[in-house]
Amino acid sequence: MNESMSDTFRWQGFFQKAEQPVLLLNRQRRVLFVNRAWEACTGLTLAEVKGRACRRRSSTASLERDEAILAACAPPADALAGRPCKVRRRVPQSANWWEIQFLPLMGSAGLLGILGSIHVLVAPKETPPAVPERLMALRDRHAARHRLDDLEPHSPAMERLLEQARLAAQTRIAITIVGEPGAGKQWLARAIHNLGDRRQRNFACLDAERIPPALLADLLFYPIAQRQAIGTIYLREPSYLPREWQARLVEVLQRAPGPDEPRYIVSHHSDPRREVQAGRLLEELHCAASAVTIVVPPLRERLADLPRLIDVFLKRSHELQVHAVNGIGSEAGNVLRTHPWPGNLRDLQDVLTEACRHTKSERIELADLPFYLKQSTLPAERRLPLDTLLEQVERRLIELALKLTQGNQTRAAELLDIWRPRLMRRMEKFGLKGTEEQGA
Repeated sequence: MNESMSDTFRWQGFFQKAEQPVLLLNRQRRVLFVNRAWEACTGLTLAEVKGRACRRRSSTASLERDEAILAACAPPADALAGRPCKVRRRVPQSANWWEIQFLPLMGSAGLLGILGSIHVLVAPKETPPAVPERLMALRDRHAARHRLDDLEPHSPAMERLLEQARLAAQTRIAITIVGEPGAGKQWLARAIHNLGDRRQRNFACLDAERIPPALLADLLFYPIAQRQAIGTIYLREPSYLPREWQARLVEVLQRAPGPDEPRYIVSHHSDPRREVQAGRLLEELHCAASAVTIVVPPLRERLADLPRLIDVFLKRSHELQVHAVNGIGSEAGNVLRTHPWPGNLRDLQDVLTEACRHTKSERIELADLPFYLKQSTLPAERRLPLDTLLEQVERRLIELALKLTQGNQTRAAELLDIWRPRLMRRMEKFGLKGTEEQGA
């Protein structure tokens, strides 16, 4: 379809009478026609947009409104490949959304053009129903388990973490939390939510790694983001989102949050800069979400906080146990202090919960701890350092090769199937000697 075809387009009158906004693009994604409903919906006229391209942008925050609208009307890859499809996109500078149906127009030579029709999804304005008193009481009890006051910092890292968290709770900007699995990222996000001005609203946790993509798109971009009952959206591992969704999330984060929109907190198991370098995370998304970045240190780096954490977990266990457990014995405490805690706080909570179930006294003793925890430290004479063992094997093989070749380095290297310079470096390391002859 070429530009001149728009002048002889016989269906214009048909589409002009339609109440639904309609636009027609050629195969280069340039506007050929829009009806009056589209003009009323967007505030732009056919004369202003005719011949202009509709292309997606990674971010529309810095675009003029007309460019942002054209970007929102851009057909996705499926439509360009000749497949009908439907997308949902936020209206530029609005709280509403568009659901756009794209219909490719195919001819004998392939794609001729694309017809797009827009259905406007208006954000609900109703006042959310009152929360029942029983649910309010349950929410309050749950919030009491996520209080920054429960953490008494005994290290500079924890002091800095708590200071950042309290400052972040007083704002509505996006926050990035980085920490190992089980380090307490979600707990910290809930604590920040409970300190903020939206504590009476819900805390929504979305896991981009585990929630099916089709479901995650609806949860992330339309219903939850528009519900007044949502105070915070906590998104785990945003690098698992498709790049198009990451770009849409950038647009959301770059807007000033309105009074009815939630605040966003994202978390990463590893340094998000590595995800950016690997191409899994958009740099624009990392920048938009990291105005405040909080690094949660692993438990092995803050063992001074261990007694306080144990007290907190034991108090929680009182709600589930038949009898109260008020402390921990000295031998059990020594084991907990020397354990590396690869699963961080999650491991600690699981160990204490299981120990509370087994103990018959008011304290957790060594016998109440899991067997693997008590046996986690091998005696020094039973350790098997891999690097040392490999070097010993390598030295013996080189000695054997030199013995079989009467010390000839070239023939020994051939026998070991390595380059002679490498053999010389290893011989030097092990203090071995050989002849310099090149032949047999």
